[in-house]
Amino acid sequence: MRPPDRAHEHLAAAGLAWLLVLFTMGVLAATRPVAEPAPLVVQAEPGSHLGRDDEALLLAGGAQTTASAGLGFTLPAQDGTRWVLWLDRDPVDALWLEGAGWRSARRDFFHPAADEGTLPSGFVFPLPATWRGDISLVLHAQGHVRAALRPRLLREANAARLAYRGIALDSAVYAGLFLIALLALSLYSASRERAFLALAASSGTALLLAAASNGHLYATPLLDLFAIWRGGGLWALELLFCAATLQLLLRYADLREGGITATRWFDLASVLLVVLAAVCLLDLQGLAPWLQPAVTVASLAAAAGAVVVLVDATQRRVPMAWSLLLLGVLACVAGLARAALSHGLLPDSLWTRSGYQLALLVTAAVLMIGLISRIGEYRDQRDRDHLARIDSERRMAREAARAELTLALQTLLRTLPAADIEWTAFRLLLEHLLPHVPVQSAAVVAYGYHGHDLMLVEPARAKTALQEDVATRSLALRRLAQAGLPLQQPRTLHAQPVMEAVQPLAVRAPGWGVLLLQRAGSEGFSTEELALAGEFSRLAVLHADEALAAFQLRCSAELDALTGAFNRRSIDQWLARAFTDAHRRSQPLSLLFIDVDHFKAINDRIGHQGGDHCLRAIAATLRGALEEGDLLGRYGGEEFIVLLPGRGGAQAREIGERLRAAVQHGRVEYEGQTEQLTVSVGVASRLECEDTPTATVERADKALYAAKRGGRNCVQVAPAVFS
Repeated sequence: MRPPDRAHEHLAAAGLAWLLVLFTMGVLAATRPVAEPAPLVVQAEPGSHLGRDDEALLLAGGAQTTASAGLGFTLPAQDGTRWVLWLDRDPVDALWLEGAGWRSARRDFFHPAADEGTLPSGFVFPLPATWRGDISLVLHAQGHVRAALRPRLLREANAARLAYRGIALDSAVYAGLFLIALLALSLYSASRERAFLALAASSGTALLLAAASNGHLYATPLLDLFAIWRGGGLWALELLFCAATLQLLLRYADLREGGITATRWFDLASVLLVVLAAVCLLDLQGLAPWLQPAVTVASLAAAAGAVVVLVDATQRRVPMAWSLLLLGVLACVAGLARAALSHGLLPDSLWTRSGYQLALLVTAAVLMIGLISRIGEYRDQRDRDHLARIDSERRMAREAARAELTLALQTLLRTLPAADIEWTAFRLLLEHLLPHVPVQSAAVVAYGYHGHDLMLVEPARAKTALQEDVATRSLALRRLAQAGLPLQQPRTLHAQPVMEAVQPLAVRAPGWGVLLLQRAGSEGFSTEELALAGEFSRLAVLHADEALAAFQLRCSAELDALTGAFNRRSIDQWLARAFTDAHRRSQPLSLLFIDVDHFKAINDRIGHQGGDHCLRAIAATLRGALEEGDLLGRYGGEEFIVLLPGRGGAQAREIGERLRAAVQHGRVEYEGQTEQLTVSVGVASRLECEDTPTATVERADKALYAAKRGGRNCVQVAPAVFS
């Protein structure tokens, strides 16, 4: 989901405020008192029935039915007032009055007459102006939707007020539901969150259902086509509203995204509701007596499902779930009251007739508020994702800088004379670190490092001030360096606050060194910045040590003159040192013995110079296939040894296989001929109790000869071969 912009949020807020105004105006107008109707006696005709209060004529519904009731009342003497009979607008196919030689016009709920207006609130039957005294009429009703018809005798002015009251309330409900649907569509277009689309569908079907229940849908151009289905259209809209509301609540309660199994049952229920709605529109006469009860049961089941979803939402602490649960229960109660009204079980009032519509409007508004409140959560999530992306990019940049620093140190330091190694290493350190750790000044201070004292400062103009500062607290810096723990502390330099970070360098005693980073102000260095400074410092010192060691080895002729690998004496020294360190640190260490297959035959075929050429090529291939920190030595003749610090048996075997494959796939050209070379490899790993290389070398040598006996050009591992 993409969070809506501020314009959509402001539009939603303005729409909800206007909705509150409309709702308040509609309720206030609808609750204005209307004069009580004149006394009226209702008596059921044979075959017809009255409601519990004996004031309502019951229309049973189902197949086409007819009901009649006698009406008796007394009109006062001439007072200049015209009287009318008023009936609330219930879904009947035909309604008329007759008696005393008079017959009224027929009224049809689904086909409003032109004189009834655009938003008729009831059926109005004006009585002849000349009537006075006792009057008896018969009320006739036809239809197949259950209804309870309550005639009321009103003065014409009071009937008009009653109509205006209904229009005010209905208009507020229509405007509110339309506004909510419109806002939901707007927010969906901005956020692509399907919950808003579900809210638009629920509010839209609620609007159509309310308009159809009040009879106003059939007085609206184009929408009056719903009159084709009469009561079936009403039931279909009710079922579609239930299906849309179920889907809305599933998304609001986050059940849809959670993939809960129960969601499938609610989806199936929604499909069944839509199928039943389609059956209602087919106008199957054989099912007519059963459709309205089936719709009632389906609606009650959907209401129960909605309550279950909201109860689950309250248990999972979904925002505003308690409010929606209470409103949902209230809407269900109001719907039951409306159903009881149509059975003649409750008196006719504003709340029993239109209460469920008001409850639906308020519930939809609260749902809208709840969904809008999530926009802030979505924006927070977007901000978190943005920060995470920035952090990831920063980490990638730092990792790239680390790789670049490593490559630069490896490339440059091994080509330099001993006097330039330390200075170059620290210059590369600052060049690669400072773009990622903003500072006012930075300095590398080292004393007794490889027998040299040096200070490298960035920017260069700060060197004098830093030299004086270091000189005044060299003892404190030395102690920090020997402690080996990074530190940051606030200081005041030249009357300005400065935050300083001290990163010790891994310089062997009695030498010491630190990396000083100073940042103006009181903002401290982050943990990541300190970790990056520590890692870069470690790399610089490590590669400087290795470069100097390599230089010293070359200068002391400890390399094999033919292959450039360590000679036997050098590799023995490295073996002894590596085994001692591995034993002290309890770290793994492995050896590879590598022997050139059929080397005597190669010498016999192309001569000793050709054999030497092959040895140089093999040494170059092996060196290129090894990683940083691995050591290659010539152990004698055509035999090489590889020292793998920090590698266990499994890794050593993989490396041995990689070296074997590299030699096999390589091609050696000598005097116009291509030589196909292979090697056999023996692998052995240091045991926990071993602090000298003797036993491990012996096992590796046995593994090598096992590889020779096994057909050559293969890798054998000890002690899997030798116990």
